[in-house]
Amino acid sequence: MPRRLMAILVLALLLAAVPTAAQAKGATAANISGGGPGGLPGGPIDITGDGEPGSGTGLANLAEAAGMWALLFEDGQPGNLASAPASPRRGPRYTITWTFPNGAGTEDKVRQSVWPYAAGGPITYLAPGQKVLDTTTEGGWFRAADNLRQSLISAGLPDRPALTAPAPAPAAPAPATPAPPPSPAIWPWVAAGIGLLVLAAAVAVARRRSPGGVGAS
Repeated sequence: MPRRLMAILVLALLLAAVPTAAQAKGATAANISGGGPGGLPGGPIDITGDGEPGSGTGLANLAEAAGMWALLFEDGQPGNLASAPASPRRGPRYTITWTFPNGAGTEDKVRQSVWPYAAGGPITYLAPGQKVLDTTTEGGWFRAADNLRQSLISAGLPDRPALTAPAPAPAAPAPATPAPPPSPAIWPWVAAGIGLLVLAAAVAVARRRSPGGVGAS
């Protein structure tokens, strides 16, 4: 085989063995912004590197902690939520903009909302319909572990503890059972009956003693 053809064949095999940006699933960058009026004190935070799932890099670990892989590729994994959590205390919201190389030689930007200090654990939300890797996101909510808050603090977010859930409202006391209506008093009727008997007896005695009355001589 000619040397030129052999070199071309070896080069083709080497290129096929190396994952290209179009074949990779991982992000190549993440931009963290937001946090309320004025945003982050030092401005948006940029993280770059190899974000391939399982690579163990800071970017890949951040994406895994934020639930990106669970929401994009592992539907139904622990942490996925069917609807927005009812936690009334979420704290400031941040936006992570992930950069994914696509097969067209350009980049897809996927935005994810993050509440790192939420009571009960960090919460993330991925909006549906975002273009990424020749498809679109289905979206969803994700309840992350506290390591997401710690990772974001290490990246430059304010060092704050997680919020505490509000104390449950005390249970309302059971309504008191209404007392039965008082029974009508009997003694007034008894007294009235006795009075009538006494009156009748007195009248009878008076008739007997009066002249011409019953029993008079």
